[in-house]
Amino acid sequence: MTITNRLLTFALLGGIIACNPGKNKDQSQDTETVAVFNYDFAKPTEKYVMPKVLKEISGLSFYKEGQLLCVQDEAGDAFVYDLAQQKVTETHHFDQPGDYEGIEKVEDEVYVLRSDGKLLSFKFGSKETREIETSLPGKNDVEGLTYDTVTKRLWLAVKEASKKAVKNDDKVIYSFDLKKRRVFTELELKEKQFESIGLKGKSWKDFKPSGVAFHPKTGEVYLLSAAGHKLLILSRSGVPLKSIELNPLIFLQPEGISFMPDGTLYIASEGDGGSGYILKFTPMKDAGM
Repeated sequence: MTITNRLLTFALLGGIIACNPGKNKDQSQDTETVAVFNYDFAKPTEKYVMPKVLKEISGLSFYKEGQLLCVQDEAGDAFVYDLAQQKVTETHHFDQPGDYEGIEKVEDEVYVLRSDGKLLSFKFGSKETREIETSLPGKNDVEGLTYDTVTKRLWLAVKEASKKAVKNDDKVIYSFDLKKRRVFTELELKEKQFESIGLKGKSWKDFKPSGVAFHPKTGEVYLLSAAGHKLLILSRSGVPLKSIELNPLIFLQPEGISFMPDGTLYIASEGDGGSGYILKFTPMKDAGM
């Protein structure tokens, strides 16, 4: 399947999902079986050491070409990090200190995810910050945030889900429609689905999503977990494609994940007592580019 056909397929699937405010279509209908892009996670292309203000870096998002948007989990500040200059070039204070876990730019609006599931939105340079109640079911610990350009919704990956909403050790990703201000159950991930790629028992129980991002070329979902040091690649309907073990010596506490439009991957990690940092991974030449 070519990338063009793959993107068309994802667009059609997105239309089906958008019409269903509850669970998505039967995941067994999804025929995607392999990720197109590959990365050597043992050899980062580059490492960017963060300044002291981003020691606890927790969220990452594409901002502009060559620039990433960052947030840390203790202060109500958003930072623009310039990769070429290797420094923070812009800072925006949006709220008081809190447990902020994800950040995402949608057009000219920036959204920050708080661990209780609430969203804060603002524009750089503006003094106004809006708090958006997502009304997620039950009490959740939410860490991952990304934007789905197909359905025009924010995706919220839950680290620890409410027992009222999920059973056993199921994982859940909600989506939030920015126009309708409604929450949807986007994906419910069950252990049985992931046994085929070796994720079961303790490894499944320990997998607690800390970051999520869509691959800009394939539409695949990259789901990161600091706990257990793993990265899962899924089709957008939740079919598991690949499970990747992340070396804890390279990824001390991976919390944020984002892509540049060309498929270059960035993963942010807290420093575990030291400096926070961002790792760059360039797609391998034989990865279908």
